[in-house]
Amino acid sequence: MERNPKVSVIIPIYNVESYLSRCLTSVVKQTLSDIEIVCVNDGTTDRSVEILKPYMEMDDRIVLLEKENGGISSARNVGLDYATGDVIVFLDSDDYLEYNACERIYEAYISNYADIIIFGSKPFPELPEPEDWVPWKLDCEKAYYPEFVPAALFKERSATPFVWNHAFSRELLEREHFRFEEKISLGEDMIFLVAVMPNVQKGILFIDDKLHHYRCFRPGSSMFRYGAEKDKKLKQHVDNLRISTLYWREKGFLEKWGKEYFEWMIDFIVPDLIQFHPQNQKELARKLLQDIKECGLLEYKKKVRFETWEKYRKLEKMAR
Repeated sequence: MERNPKVSVIIPIYNVESYLSRCLTSVVKQTLSDIEIVCVNDGTTDRSVEILKPYMEMDDRIVLLEKENGGISSARNVGLDYATGDVIVFLDSDDYLEYNACERIYEAYISNYADIIIFGSKPFPELPEPEDWVPWKLDCEKAYYPEFVPAALFKERSATPFVWNHAFSRELLEREHFRFEEKISLGEDMIFLVAVMPNVQKGILFIDDKLHHYRCFRPGSSMFRYGAEKDKKLKQHVDNLRISTLYWREKGFLEKWGKEYFEWMIDFIVPDLIQFHPQNQKELARKLLQDIKECGLLEYKKKVRFETWEKYRKLEKMAR
């Protein structure tokens, strides 16, 4: 039977038996009924599927897709291959939505002719307290960009680094068959966003409604694991930047917005290299400088803000 709901909610599931009920309840009780709920079993080994089955018996909007364990990116990609909604929402199975989330998102989508809607989120639990940058990033401010400009991606604080506070038109994602990098286990959201956002044709809308609840602390999550391994985390960030930079070069975006990209790149990574001073700092600095040279970004180093220029000089010093 042909499907074309207003919203598709994609939920990867892997060993979340303690959290899944709250997540699913928040979706099946949405005030917008014309949705599909695409659950992807990523080879879970706990009782998550058993918890899901009663929901499926009560609600025929839920579909369960099975796959071998491959990580959240591969699970999201399986969900994307199946989804047929006008709007795509990604929901991690330890998070949950406000009951009016899908309705509000779809209303914003049709009212503003937007390819991407970005909304607010609330971090929980209160203890342990999230790092200061988390609630700041999730407190979305109203803004509208009828077409892509670098400020939408690099200046709006809620634009990155998470994908689950974004809703995407399926037309946008399918136009160039956007999918997540399956070999990346940290920062995959950032790579996805930096690739997708410059390709919008119908605008980017930021709304201040807090429609999502983000579990900012869960032992075993990738954020938790990498948080204790600063050297590994920073290496992954440098590798991810290379992926994004090569994509922007390939698409010709660096020719249009190279200065803004260079500023964002330096402002994003250099402060962490300074603050955390990883053992592989020199190696990472040299790799960044090589990528900057290879992708033709050196021409912008004297055109950027003074603060960025100072950070770039510190990067050169690290590499010596």
